Amino acid sequence: MNTVSESALKMDVKTIQQECKRANHQQGKRVTILGAGIAGLVAAYELEHLGHQVDIMEGSPRIGGRVWTHRFGSDPGAPLGELGAMRIPSDHQCVLHYIHAMGLSDKLCKFVTIFEEHNALMNIHGKVFRIRNVAVQAFRTCYRELFQDKRYSKKTRLFAAWLKTIVDVIGSGELRKCLEQDLSLHLMDKLEMLDLQPFFTAQGKAIDIHAFIKAHPEFREKCSKALDLFLGDILVETSHDLLQLQGGMDQLTDSLAKAVNGSIRCNQEVVALRVLEDGVEVSWLERGRLYTRHCDYVLCTIPFSVLRQMELSGFDDNKLIAMHNTAYWPATKVLFHCAHPFWQKYGIFGGASFSDEGIRQIYYPSVKNSSSENSVLLASYTIGDDAKYLGMMSEEDRNVYVKNALGKIHPEIHKPGMLFDSTSIVWSNYKWSAGGCSVPWNYDMSYESRYYQDIVRSQKTLFFAGEHCSRLPAWMEGSISSALEAVYDIVVHKPLTDSTMKFASKFRTGNFKYRLASRKGEAVKYWGLSK
Repeated sequence: MNTVSESALKMDVKTIQQECKRANHQQGKRVTILGAGIAGLVAAYELEHLGHQVDIMEGSPRIGGRVWTHRFGSDPGAPLGELGAMRIPSDHQCVLHYIHAMGLSDKLCKFVTIFEEHNALMNIHGKVFRIRNVAVQAFRTCYRELFQDKRYSKKTRLFAAWLKTIVDVIGSGELRKCLEQDLSLHLMDKLEMLDLQPFFTAQGKAIDIHAFIKAHPEFREKCSKALDLFLGDILVETSHDLLQLQGGMDQLTDSLAKAVNGSIRCNQEVVALRVLEDGVEVSWLERGRLYTRHCDYVLCTIPFSVLRQMELSGFDDNKLIAMHNTAYWPATKVLFHCAHPFWQKYGIFGGASFSDEGIRQIYYPSVKNSSSENSVLLASYTIGDDAKYLGMMSEEDRNVYVKNALGKIHPEIHKPGMLFDSTSIVWSNYKWSAGGCSVPWNYDMSYESRYYQDIVRSQKTLFFAGEHCSRLPAWMEGSISSALEAVYDIVVHKPLTDSTMKFASKFRTGNFKYRLASRKGEAVKYWGLSK
């Protein structure tokens, strides 16, 4: 597989675009893109600029993928919240490039993140504290066993308590267990050997995890691999340099879609991919009918969690193994549209509170100059086992559960008329993603090096992109960078003989059965030979 040079990938998007132009010796390739998320849209935009013909097939009724801004109403100024991507690290240059290219630079504003708003609250073991008021005594109550271990100094125990709190807030139950094991096995001993004083705040009531990891990178080497990788994500999520788009993150995907000239068709559920010598055969369901189409080139951005459920042929064994072994993490979000931003009277303007009662992170809107946006609360953001637990509930039961847990921190939510409306997304149950994001560790929290080359490697003229095909999973930056790499691979590919895309609306017969539920009942479609 051809790839963009490592030096180019470390540079800006314009450099990568220049490499694509230099390699673009044959224009006019016909490329079908599966998936209208940000990876598919960026790829379509760039391929068209390079003189190629594109069309996009999207299974769901909407574009955007896991960029999903929910609006409580149809008016342009309707209150909104993010069910998907909600923040942009300031060093994610690929995302920022397309924000600028789409004319959205003036919409960029600060995203106030977890632990940044000191007036936010923490509910730990039934005790509620303001972040700015957390003291040793509070931690002694919450982490009694830790503070009773006299083998370690007070500083070590307090630092470990803050580390536990940070992982508790952001991590899943599986990762919390990893930290507990690591602390008991060797991390406490490692902390005891270090001078921790420089990494406490002036008041000694918090720690600077960024400064600590920067000064002691070897600390991560002592962690289990999954925890080590997640600590990297924690450093990003707790950065004070995060951004967002005022007015909704979907402005980026909507703008990209408008900038693509080729057709973007929704409600086309791909059910089979067959890699052939002269192209790729794509079968999909649309309005209860099965269609099959021959394509010269296909770029698949469908998550592997969905793709591996399809009929696939012509794939090599290593590719299939890599697809099967790619783990996806559950994620659940619950949005509450409130009558007014009651949290502001407590001095909370953005950031997040925390509850260990199953709802985990509670994010407040950071946009201060729009009262409509300020009325929507991300009442619960969970990953891993917490997300799975919420995902097993009906939406009604989930909303009641979240409201009751939130009420322990904010009793105002129970006032009559305070909660106007709510919505939620269980990404692991969402048909078109079957997971919140891919993760670089296994489901049992063991770690094997991701077979990156097998994950991204094309199958003849079938190429792949998406956050799962990147070295930065779970972030829009990873989706876009993988799309740019795929664009390069497509343009340098030796062109096929001039062929036309063949469309077929015939049902096919054969030994493979696909069962679908039609409006009139259940129908069984057979495909293979034309009928």
